[in-house]
Amino acid sequence: MKKRLVFALIMTMALCSCGKEESHQRPDHSSKTPTTTAAAETTAAAQEAAETTAIVAETAAVTTTAAAENTNTETTTAADVSAETTDAAYESAGSHVNLDTEDLFAGQFFDENNSNFSMVLDNIGNGYKVNISRKVSDTQIDNWYITGQFDGRAVLHYDNCSKYIITLDENGLTSSTETVYTNGTGYIAISERGGQDDTGYVWKDDVDNAGSGAFFKK
Repeated sequence: MKKRLVFALIMTMALCSCGKEESHQRPDHSSKTPTTTAAAETTAAAQEAAETTAIVAETAAVTTTAAAENTNTETTTAADVSAETTDAAYESAGSHVNLDTEDLFAGQFFDENNSNFSMVLDNIGNGYKVNISRKVSDTQIDNWYITGQFDGRAVLHYDNCSKYIITLDENGLTSSTETVYTNGTGYIAISERGGQDDTGYVWKDDVDNAGSGAFFKK
């Protein structure tokens, strides 16, 4: 009987030792689960950071492209404004390099009574630029600058005439230019006094009647 009790006690102690060893040797999966979750979160954060970097880079590229286009537009606009300014200066200077000699309205005409009194009409595409010049003396020239269009009756009405007095030095060079008035009104018309063979321009100046009695012919 005692032998059986001793044997049972020994077996019980042996089983307890095996249980402790298994509990020590059994892997603790619960401690690894938080590490795996943390690693997954770190990977997701890295991917999100990479996507944010890509968005920032794309936005920067779009901004750069927009800035370049804006610069090109501003440059083009500045060039257009410069060209318009040049055209305005060209017109006010009374240059006639584009004179269309085949245009019946265009050309150079002289007062039949005064060879020092002339009228030049230049076709500028959407109308005519007119420069009327009268030599008063060796040191003074009066100039009138006009732009407008001829109507169906071959009459050019205007309200933008500018008159200048140009003073010359002893060498015949311009020493001063005086603006007499701007926005003058009047009209220039084709006149056939004695028929088609005697055709020219008459000029009615509303400000100082400068064209009175003049008849401009080629």
